[in-house]
Amino acid sequence: MRWSTILTIKCAKCKAKIMKYKKIGMGKVLRCWESKIRRIYDGEVKNNELVCKSCENVIGKIESKDKGKARYVNMDQDSFTYTGTKIKK
Repeated sequence: MRWSTILTIKCAKCKAKIMKYKKIGMGKVLRCWESKIRRIYDGEVKNNELVCKSCENVIGKIESKDKGKARYVNMDQDSFTYTGTKIKK
């Protein structure tokens, strides 16, 4: 049995919604894989970083695995909060 969660990730500074993300597993949010991001609200990419449009807070750095094939946001743990519900798969 696998657990997945739909998270709403928010800026820790201004509380603006950044994105919806499908998290699989019970661990911390360390990386947000591009393929699992469901919707972008108030986030934008500047200089390979995910930034809050409202207050310019840097949420995380965009990195790639395997020479650019699989991209993800390496999340800064102090710059965001999240809420979500668990879904049994």
